[in-house]
This record gives sequence, structure tokens and C-alpha cells, in this order.
Amino acid sequence: MRNEELLQSILDAYDSLPYPKAFLAEYDIMECLSEQKGVCTFLVQNAEGKDCAAKCFEKKVWGIVQNGILETLDHHDLPKHIATYENEDTIVTVREYIEGIPLDRMAKEKDLSEQEIVQICIRLCDILAYLHHREKPVIHRDIKPQNIIVRPDGSIALIDFDIARVYRSENEADTMFFGTVAYAPPEQYGFSQTDCRTDIYALGIVLRWLLTGSTKENQNIRVYRPLAKIIRKCTAFSPKERYSDVSQVKKELLSANPRSQRLHAVSITLCGIAAAAIVVFAGVKIYQKVTYTPFTKDAIPAYLSDEERIEDAVSYMKEKYGTSMFDEMGEYATVGDLRRVLIDLYGLDHDYVYGMNDGIPQESDAYFLPWGWDDEQYVDREPVIYAAVKVHDPSIVADWSSIKDDNGYYPGVRVAAAFAEKTGIAAGMKRPSDLTKGEVAIVFADADRIFER
Repeated sequence: MRNEELLQSILDAYDSLPYPKAFLAEYDIMECLSEQKGVCTFLVQNAEGKDCAAKCFEKKVWGIVQNGILETLDHHDLPKHIATYENEDTIVTVREYIEGIPLDRMAKEKDLSEQEIVQICIRLCDILAYLHHREKPVIHRDIKPQNIIVRPDGSIALIDFDIARVYRSENEADTMFFGTVAYAPPEQYGFSQTDCRTDIYALGIVLRWLLTGSTKENQNIRVYRPLAKIIRKCTAFSPKERYSDVSQVKKELLSANPRSQRLHAVSITLCGIAAAAIVVFAGVKIYQKVTYTPFTKDAIPAYLSDEERIEDAVSYMKEKYGTSMFDEMGEYATVGDLRRVLIDLYGLDHDYVYGMNDGIPQESDAYFLPWGWDDEQYVDREPVIYAAVKVHDPSIVADWSSIKDDNGYYPGVRVAAAFAEKTGIAAGMKRPSDLTKGEVAIVFADADRIFER
């Protein structure tokens, strides 16, 4: 709907700041789309009746304006630059007008499902991949819902490249702050040069806002764990701790999609059934060929399927420790679950398990784990192996003499991994990250059997 009164009031206010004559000769101003100090965006129409968007900058307010980046881009989900006009007081940039509604308005008008939110962010990842993977990467620096247009067909477009910049590896920091405070990472305030991880930070804030309605973390609002993990990594204070490439974010989003998780669970179940059928059919012959197992005669045979190994491990831990913490064997295990195992099952002191160095995380006799993780973070394979070995014999992880070099963090973790490979702890477990509770049970059950031999 066109607001003629608002349009006239804005035009009257700008009578003392005439627009370039060439611009006024080629376009009719139809509607004011937005206004802020020193800049107005209009819906304009050319002589053929085609709608365009014109952004008019007051030079005395804006130190920098259109930087020419948009002219170099050619992507379906980015607006095409049409023309730039300039006089002594004003610069006007005209671009393609993209039909649709801003994401912030859509999110308020429609209750988006988690799956719809994930799909929007995946599409945004594709746009950012085009920008970031150019020979000279383009950093948008103002990713926010207001700059994401949702078309009628559900596709999205990213607009407003007025503060975008080309990444230059030789620069140490940006000279000025631009962008929207709620979506801007620390480096955008001048702490260091903005790069692709700047946009990844803002993407994480957009995801959080879509899921919770707030740009700030709120512990009272529960977020689906895989998505919460993505948000935490995207919005880490230090750029080094964020995803280094937006393609990694897309991959994690695809895996975290609730629908994909359900399909993955079904797929695992079907694979387990098929594997069990094969094992039953060929069990006798396989058993004859299997002559080695690192465990005792009471341990699981090496030819069992992953599902059977998990069930055996969960049963072993329940029988030995009287615990039910592994019963939900298909759920992802968290750092909090790992700490509970160490405290409740192996009797370690709470402060020893939760202790953390005040400085850089490192291995120490003063505390058990070298990482200062949050209890809600998912655990990876190597930290679980490290914990399972160290809880039985701390001297193993403390002896670094077997390491031929000093490359890599946490040498004790590397020693534990080598010990596990040699002795068969967690043999057959291929997944390196986001272990389930059942897989954690395998590691601890196997370690118990190894150290009890």
C-alpha cells in the first residue's frame, strides 16, 4: 500500500537536497520503502514501468556509500545493480527490485516451523557461499532478517550491500564500525579485520532469532540441541572458534534438520536389521574365521553388528554399575553425561572433574579434563576415549614419551587414542563426533574389560 502523505513529507524534507537530475529524468518515485538518517530507499519506476529500488545517500551524513561491489556480482538471489547517479550532495544507487517480504515481517506474520527455519538458513548459506568463495571474497557485514527477502515461491534473496567489503588478507582491522549492533560480531567493532566468519556470526544470530524471537541467548528457551550447537559455534566470541567456511554450516544444518534426523534414525534402524540378518545367515562361518579379540572370553565377539555391540555395552554397564544412564542409547551424549559417568560410576571428585585452568585449556594433574566445555555440548570420540583410559590409569595419558613430535594440542589425548587403537578399545567405532549414549557405553565397557584382564 502506497503512503502518499509519508512520501510527500519526505520529499518536502529533501527539497533542500535535490536529487541528481539524470536520476529524476529516468525514474518516477512511487513509494518510500524505508528512511533513516541521511538515507532513504524508494520504490521507483522507469519509463517502461519496471519497478526498481533506489537508495539515496546524503553525502554529508554518510562517509562512505555504494562501493561498487554489487556491480561485480551475478547471482539469482542477489539484486542486480542498474545505475548510480551523483551530484554535489547526493548519491543515488538503483538496483533491481525483488518482489517479496522481509524475513522479519514474515516471521512475525507466520509461525515458522524448525524445518522451515533450517531451510531458510540453508538457502542463505548458498548465497553466502557464492560471495565468500569468489577469488576476492565479498563480506556482506549486515546479515539480518530485514535484509533477507522471502519471495512468493519461498526462495530468498539477500539485499543491501552498502557496507559490504572485499576481504584483503593483508589488512589487520577495519577502520570503522558499520552494521546492525545485534547481529555484528566483536571484530566488526574494530578489534580485527572482518572476514567470512563475520557473516557466519550474523547467520548464527539470525538462526537464534528465528528460533527464539531474540538475538540474545536465553537459557529459559529450549532450542533443539543440534541447532543450539550450530548457533554456539557460529556466534563464538573468537573468530577462530567459529566455522571457518559457510559450507560447514550448511552441512551441519542439513544434518540437524529434524526431518533429516528422523530419516537418519530410520536409516540406522533399517541398516541394523539388514546387518543382523546378514550376521545370522553367515554367523557360523564368520565365527570360525574370527580368531582374535582383544577382550576376555566374556566379551562381545568382533563380528557383532554395531547395534548389538551397543546393546551389549549398555547391558554390561548396567549390570556392573547398576546404572540406567545409558538406557536411552540412541540419544546424543553431552559433556554433562560424560562428567556424570566419571563422578557417579567411577567415583571421581566433582571439583576434580569440573576443574578448569584459569588460562589456556591444557592437561594438568589438578583437574581431569583439559577442556572447559559446557555440559550441554555434545562429545566427540577422542575425549571419551581419553576419559575412559585416564579413569583407569592416569599414568598412561601422562606419559608422552611415545609421541615423536610436539605438534597438536593435548598430547595426552593423542597417547590415549594410540593406546585405544593398540588394545581394541572402541574397535569398529568410526564416527568421530557427536557420540550417542550407547557409543559412550561401548568405550567405557571396552576399557573396563581391557583393564580387568
